Amino acid sequence: MVDRISPVGSKTTLITVCLDELESLGVFGLCLLALTILYYVCATRFPTVKQRSWILTLTSSATMSAVSLPLLARYVSSRDPRNLPVSSYWTIVASRFFQAYLVGDLTMGCRHYRSQINLLTGWIHHTVYIFIVEYAIRMDWSHIFCLCAVMEIPTFILALGTLYPILRADVLFATSFFATRITLHIALCISFFTDRSVSSGSSAPAIILGCIFPLHAFWFYGCLKAFVKRAQARRTPQVIKLQIVPEMRNSSIGVASGGQVAPAPVIASSLSASRYWRFQRRRGDFGIAMRKFGWDLERTGAKAASRVREMRHRLRAALPAQASVDDYAYVGLERRGQLQVPTSKLSDAMAGAHLGDLQDPVNARCRNPPE
Repeated sequence: MVDRISPVGSKTTLITVCLDELESLGVFGLCLLALTILYYVCATRFPTVKQRSWILTLTSSATMSAVSLPLLARYVSSRDPRNLPVSSYWTIVASRFFQAYLVGDLTMGCRHYRSQINLLTGWIHHTVYIFIVEYAIRMDWSHIFCLCAVMEIPTFILALGTLYPILRADVLFATSFFATRITLHIALCISFFTDRSVSSGSSAPAIILGCIFPLHAFWFYGCLKAFVKRAQARRTPQVIKLQIVPEMRNSSIGVASGGQVAPAPVIASSLSASRYWRFQRRRGDFGIAMRKFGWDLERTGAKAASRVREMRHRLRAALPAQASVDDYAYVGLERRGQLQVPTSKLSDAMAGAHLGDLQDPVNARCRNPPE
């Protein structure tokens, strides 16, 4: 019966085909089982869901990159796809392994890291590649697929940096991505389209590669945008605008001439605020010390007190007006737009008003010394 349904002059029988299919499915099942066990063994070593989602990807990309290197060396040395070895048992096993990874990643993802599998790079990408690998095996093009698996090198670098952040290399990832998924991708498209003997006269490998190229170009564009964004972030200093209102202490409350409490000026930066209030506090302490020293001398004698008053008048004549000194705290801030000087302060300074119209309680207490 087998001989009657077998093709004339063909050595392949129905039993042989069935055995090959069972063997291929057995390889697929073993690979899927091995990947599942590997995930559960390694998942306990990585704390985050994102890291656990890259365990199978790291294993698959490392395996497929290693398988593709001998074929890549043959292709680069001869630059002729006709010199590639034909499909063999190990290329079929490698293709089934990648197919098992695609199924295992979706299965484990649905159960353990659903948030890390998106629509494009997860469901659509994996499903399409399952059928592409199956088509390549059926058409006896597994060696072509294994050659193209060199494009998994950037994935291996990315997965390694995700699982072990100390090994992250963004520049190496971008360089390998451009070399394999852009440059080599274009070269393979041209080779398989111009020389179709390697695919039994079919242009399907070139068409499939041409359809996948826009996705790789889109990913590389996103990679470049990330590089530009990080470079701009490093060059541009981060400016944090703060509006600090000093604590309502005795030295930060202004007392107007009518007895009303005037709000303290709002300083735009912590540095200028600290300098302003430090200057106010020192000037007030200096005034208190001078007046106290004068009062002590008045108790000792009128002659000494007159000398102190004369020294005080000379010192005031040599120094700027107190209102002008108070306005020095705002110098330079108006040009940068960081501070709007109160109009009342500017008008008082231009009119030469004394700080007694807008002074702090310390100076208010010191202006009229106790009897």
